[in-house]
Amino acid sequence: MLTTTSPRIAHHGWQIKIVADEQVFSFECYAPDLPDFMNDAEVYPDWQSAHAAACQFVDREIAIAALINLANDWLTAGLVSEDEYWNLTSFE
Repeated sequence: MLTTTSPRIAHHGWQIKIVADEQVFSFECYAPDLPDFMNDAEVYPDWQSAHAAACQFVDREIAIAALINLANDWLTAGLVSEDEYWNLTSFE
């Protein structure tokens, strides 16, 4: 199998790498503070689709981190119960 990768592209401080494997594409997203990449385990028909999916993936991860930080602040301040905290931060 022939696998090629593109240079990393910055998006909101994350690095995105598009990986081409024969006739499909996937992505690897690197958070600024983590050594390993994350992805959605999907394949895409072209580079543009993989890039768009990677940007959406990064946007979602940033939003989740912001919500978790806010929920942590609320829990610390006693504004939500522990059950409410877990309901707010359960992203499946």
